[in-house]
Amino acid sequence: MKSEEKTNQIHGTVSGADFQVDLNIPPDLQLVKIVSSLAASLMELRGYDEDDQEAIRFAIHETLVNAIQYGSRSRSDARITIKLYFIGQCFYTDIEDEGEGFSIEDISDPTSPDNLLKANGRGLFLVKQLTQQFEVTNLPDKGVRVSFCRLKHGD
Repeated sequence: MKSEEKTNQIHGTVSGADFQVDLNIPPDLQLVKIVSSLAASLMELRGYDEDDQEAIRFAIHETLVNAIQYGSRSRSDARITIKLYFIGQCFYTDIEDEGEGFSIEDISDPTSPDNLLKANGRGLFLVKQLTQQFEVTNLPDKGVRVSFCRLKHGD
């Protein structure tokens, strides 16, 4: 799916999706496990193997924690919107927060020798390695959307 097609899709049905779940949650870290488990369960129903499910669990966990901690700054009035959907053999996830946004290029490379021992900075790097079509989009009004998909490997 082209990024232009997805840009305005967070508030409606995604074109081409044959199954879609929309969530709108408060910035509560206790919900991270529920959302990642829901995604893995949906994948299991579609025959995705354990490796695919675990990759998505990790990717959603890292992205959603970032949206809560950095995007919403844990403001209780903030909302995080999540879309989980299938298009063909790819399970897509879009996570949108109400933060100030960021540039993926501004995140330090965690494989650089200067960054190897740092306590943070690896989450989105690993998400990018575990998924396909990884995109970070700063939204026009406010917020950021992180999108990615995981291709089905278990056939």
